[in-house]
Amino acid sequence: MRIDITPAMLEQLQQAPAPGGVRLGRHAPTHSGGTGVIRIPAGPAARPQGGEDFQTLLQSIYDAVLITDPHGGIVSVNVRAEQFFAGTRADLCRQNVLDVLCGAERTLLDTILGSLQNNRFVLIQALCQRLDGTMFPAEISVNRLPLGGKMHLSFFIRDITLRKETEERLKTGYNALQNSGSGIAVADVELALAGYANPSMLTLLGLGSVEEAYASNFRQFLKDPALAGDMLAAVTAGETWTGELEMQRKDGAPFYAQASLEPNLNPDGAMTGIVISLLDVTPQRLAQQQLESYAAQLRQKNQEMEADLRLARELQYAFLPAEYPQVTTQATGRAGRLDFAHVYHPSGLVGGDFFDILPVSASRVLVFMADVMGHGARAALVVATLRGLLEQLSKETHDPGEFMTRLNAAYCRIFSSSGDLMFATACCVCFDLDSGRILHANAGHPLPLVIEPDGTVRGARVAEEALGPALGLFPDAQYGHSRADLLPGKRVIFYTDGLSEARNAAQEEFETTGMTRTLQQQAGAPLPELLAALVRDVVAFTGETVFEDDVCLLGVGYVQD
Repeated sequence: MRIDITPAMLEQLQQAPAPGGVRLGRHAPTHSGGTGVIRIPAGPAARPQGGEDFQTLLQSIYDAVLITDPHGGIVSVNVRAEQFFAGTRADLCRQNVLDVLCGAERTLLDTILGSLQNNRFVLIQALCQRLDGTMFPAEISVNRLPLGGKMHLSFFIRDITLRKETEERLKTGYNALQNSGSGIAVADVELALAGYANPSMLTLLGLGSVEEAYASNFRQFLKDPALAGDMLAAVTAGETWTGELEMQRKDGAPFYAQASLEPNLNPDGAMTGIVISLLDVTPQRLAQQQLESYAAQLRQKNQEMEADLRLARELQYAFLPAEYPQVTTQATGRAGRLDFAHVYHPSGLVGGDFFDILPVSASRVLVFMADVMGHGARAALVVATLRGLLEQLSKETHDPGEFMTRLNAAYCRIFSSSGDLMFATACCVCFDLDSGRILHANAGHPLPLVIEPDGTVRGARVAEEALGPALGLFPDAQYGHSRADLLPGKRVIFYTDGLSEARNAAQEEFETTGMTRTLQQQAGAPLPELLAALVRDVVAFTGETVFEDDVCLLGVGYVQD
């Protein structure tokens, strides 16, 4: 006999009146008035029942065992029961078995005793309650147990939490398969649909019933049955075959499906069949066919444009330094070198950001960074022009202020006749290891961030005379420069506004505040890792891996030997 006690029965059992109007619940009114409790007496914490052999057997049983008198009073338990119910033997022997069965009443014992008159055991499924109040689902077998000349009951309790969870997962998985919009079927190793087919699969194949599916083979629905051989070969090799198939329903109506076939393995890893999944992509395929004629016309033009842009991209990358110059000093107390690292991400195939490192001497170098208005092919053309001017001017002067003055004049001459305003922000900085000086001239460009030797991060301090307008705005603009100390351990991070002005979904900008925070957190990292962390944090901030504007980063660090 089997008895199921569910949590939902608890309230009903406690509300049900017993004969004579007395409740059988554990919290029922007493006969004398007021609120009291009619309790079934618990068994005394007696000596272990049975002899030594019986106790040895009892303690070796895998299930939890509660031995009770006919009234349910617990008189003996095994170690497993102490583990299951989170209590000692003495604690449990002060309980009645009904105290640990959620929703159980005295009538349950009467039912068990009556059933055991004709059955060897009674099987119960119920929630058990531990002494700490927590619960677990259990399967319980109850037997009559003659012990010491008296009749007792033995409750063998097995925790079925894992089984319940597995059953629930299986039930959920089955419902998911039945309700899936994809057609799913299980075939044998010859593709006969002899295992399972969900409603979506029946609809896709034009079948009226599962029985009709079981009489079919997947091959018959393929426009090209020869493909079945390729599928079987892949699946038999333990691989998953995926691809788009041209298929036909039972009545011959054509459709397209994205298919996946993979081995169906038993617990030993042996293949027992094939799981087939089909997703109807007919609407998408028909729309694709309608667009193919237009796509063919556009494809040729796009290929020509992309070829031009790829060439421009290759040229633009060629403008960046292929390798960093060796800049060193042996000055007393200052012996060391400059380290460089950069990151360059154009927002398209080509961009308007670039930098250059122009050696002046063994211990001195000019660093130039620019951001041309806009991006794309037109900005790339300006970059190419600027790059040519840099090569020429670097041979004429190494003074950053004079360098920028001459560059601006030449820039204005070239682009003044274009009719369109094409300005560019830029900065030119000289690093001199022998003198320990940095000279900075700026044309409307974001000021670099400085990491001091002690790890402090701040914006570069540039005097007013070194701050000029963007290149291309005023042909007669004069640029000066300011001086700063170049100490061992100092690092300078140049950047374009594509990084600082990157926005998140709330249209908030990353700004120099975000950059400063990252640099402080990574202040001790090598330059390449430092710049990578900046890009990583901006990507995390925006939630996008593609930047809306060009991004250019250059790090320069003074490393002392």
